[in-house]
Amino acid sequence: MERKLLENFVERFDDFSKWDGKKQVDYFAYFLATETSSESFTAKQIQDCFDALSLKQYARAAVYLSENSSNKSGRYIKSKTGYRLERSVFDDIKQQVNNEPKKVQVSQHLTDLVSKIKDSQEKSFLVEALNCYRVEAYRAPIILVGILAIDHLQKYIFGQKLNDFNSVLAKNPDKKVQKIVNYDDFADLSEVRFIELMRSANIVSNDVRKILDEKLGIRNSAAHPSGIVFTGHKTTEFALDIINNILLKY
Repeated sequence: MERKLLENFVERFDDFSKWDGKKQVDYFAYFLATETSSESFTAKQIQDCFDALSLKQYARAAVYLSENSSNKSGRYIKSKTGYRLERSVFDDIKQQVNNEPKKVQVSQHLTDLVSKIKDSQEKSFLVEALNCYRVEAYRAPIILVGILAIDHLQKYIFGQKLNDFNSVLAKNPDKKVQKIVNYDDFADLSEVRFIELMRSANIVSNDVRKILDEKLGIRNSAAHPSGIVFTGHKTTEFALDIINNILLKY
């Protein structure tokens, strides 16, 4: 049995490790029937699947297979060499598997960087963005990460650089807000204006301002229906830039 194939198979399903043991056995049986050349499988091979994934063994796996190959439910058919899934059960699992969204691998570099984020809410937000990436919904992580970048900087300024920011804002008053008093006051500033004020206050460098301007444009394109195609490579590059130059820097 190819362990990597098995890992890729179970990664298609959310919370596979928390499934009922019987359901795990059924899906392992389907995996063995479709991904190996053997016409049947044994209880030992099912146990090997649990071991390969470091999952807690379903203690009644052998009994479950035996009981369900002899009673009316007939989920399994017993042969001289082991067990096979009954055709209707096989077809039902096949339909469930095919209905699962295809998941793709996220860059290991990107996954490693997410683990370095200290703020639990930001980390949770990024994990949700990566889950969108895994089903190839590439616009979603671009929008989410772009929103997070601005939110992160607003929190940073409110906590550490508010006087510097307000000093520049007082010299260049905005029609809607003259001074940031409460965190929610940032909502009255456009993102473009917010970035300009940060740069004027020397809170961010000109290079970071350029990154923010570029990413804001990409995020806005992703947020509106258009003919622009967003790929995994472009999404990874976008997220890496934001995490390295914003989230882990300020």
